[in-house]
Amino acid sequence: MAIQFPGGAPSDDVEWSERWRRWLGDLGEWARENVGIQDFALEVGRGNVTGVSQINKFGRNVEIDSATAADIWDGGKATSGVSLIWVAPTAARTHQIVSSSASDASAGVGARTVQVYGLTSWTAVEVSETITMNGTTDVPTTNDYVIIHRIKVLTKGATNVNVGTITATADTDSTITAQIEASAGQTQMAIYGIPSIQDFYMTSFYNGADANASSNFVAEIQVNPEPNTELTNFVTKHVISGSVDMQHFYEPYKKIAGPAIIKIQVSGTANNTDVQGGFDGYLVNT
Repeated sequence: MAIQFPGGAPSDDVEWSERWRRWLGDLGEWARENVGIQDFALEVGRGNVTGVSQINKFGRNVEIDSATAADIWDGGKATSGVSLIWVAPTAARTHQIVSSSASDASAGVGARTVQVYGLTSWTAVEVSETITMNGTTDVPTTNDYVIIHRIKVLTKGATNVNVGTITATADTDSTITAQIEASAGQTQMAIYGIPSIQDFYMTSFYNGADANASSNFVAEIQVNPEPNTELTNFVTKHVISGSVDMQHFYEPYKKIAGPAIIKIQVSGTANNTDVQGGFDGYLVNT
């Protein structure tokens, strides 16, 4: 296919920019048809790009209180929660998976099996395993995890979701690394671990609040760049604030080198504000 300028080669008259625009459009169409150029994000999502995977991390905290910092995760409520600030295990730990309801069991009406996702060390890629629930009785993970950043209900009974609150508690430390709220079906934690053999390229970061909320809030992307040596110091990498849905797109993408823990932390001006947040990007093998 020969590429022709529409109406002839562009001259220096007023039609110059329009002709170039049309010509470049023709060139793009020709390339898609003849060179096989595809949508990069779609191809990553389909698993067709070697060494690259997509990450879409989201979370929710239904109880952000005035002038109080809290991480966006299921256990971060000021009352009846686990901890405002999410806490990682101090080392690779076996985790006990348990529900607050006996209905979440292998033959129950709630969650029967769950899938656990995390890192077994800061030098290895993500792994996952299936846990068969046993109601209010602990079931240990097969793997030891330095971070669990996602759990989802895999199979279920008549209720189609988990009846109780499902938690992953680290042995020795006795800290809850991840939690599924009752009836939620999966964790909602805007927290993610990256091993040293991968880098994360963040494409966007967003936050929003209950439409009826009277609170303004400040949301921060925070990163711990040394989770292999210490777990408490996070550096603020981006801040957005307001009272409505907000989103920031990175161009170029924000690179976060592994190992690292990424999380969103929020503070507000009114009590009991329901805040959601998340981030998107590409995980790339180094």
